[in-house]
This record gives sequence, structure tokens and C-alpha cells, in this order.
Amino acid sequence: MEIPRNHKARLSVSMQVLEDTISDVESIIRSTNQEKAMTEAVNNLSHWEKALILKRIGEIKGLINHIAQNLDLEKRKEETRSRILGAMTIQQVNLEEIKSNRLRGYGEVPDELRGFLDPQIDRMMNLIDAICKIASSKHKNTGT
Repeated sequence: MEIPRNHKARLSVSMQVLEDTISDVESIIRSTNQEKAMTEAVNNLSHWEKALILKRIGEIKGLINHIAQNLDLEKRKEETRSRILGAMTIQQVNLEEIKSNRLRGYGEVPDELRGFLDPQIDRMMNLIDAICKIASSKHKNTGT
């Protein structure tokens, strides 16, 4: 089916966002509770509920595929390097915002907190910078 370019672009983006969202939900349901320091996953879905959700996700994936094929929607290419760089750049900004000089907006920052926090944040920022350098390196090994 031939559709106007603007409609195709809008539909492509919407289907990509929906597909990303259901993929995230599917990952949440299928995940084995990964231990994290700052998040505790509380699995409050029964096996039956998970199965039903996964079934509906499968149906949505089928419909996305059906729409994409029939309307010849554009497929977005996501390069791993770009995804990593984008995510890490956001986290660099996030970390900069919690350094002691920025926390003053929430009240006076005790010297003890400043002395502890800033070196830890700086170390994390350096590690993120190292990840960004690796991801943006000119030597592009295409292996997995």
C-alpha cells in the first residue's frame, strides 16, 4: 500500500517506540532478578499473569510486523556505539548534577559529605569517560 511520506515517517516512529516499549516490558518479565545496589525488584506478577502479558506482547509484535510490511515502514538503525555514547552522556550530566557544589541548592553541604562524595563521583565520571572513549574509538572492531 502506498502512503504519503509524512504519514509513513510518523507511523514508523510510533511503531518503533511501541516496539521498544514492549521489548522493555518483555525484558522485565523475563529477567532474573539482577541484583542492584539502588533498586530492589519486587516480582508481584504470577506466572499466569506473566504468561498472559507475554502472549499479548507476541500479538503486538505480530501486528507491528504486519503494519510495517504492508505499509513498507522505515526501519531505524541503532548503532551500538551511538546508543552507548548517548546513554553515557546523559549519565555524565546526571553525575555532574549531584556533585557537592550543585547540591548546595538543597541546603548547605557538610564538609564530610563533600569530601566523601566528590571523589566517588569524579571516579565514576572518569570511568564513564573511558567507556565513551572506547565506544567512540576509530578502531572499529565489528565483532560481538
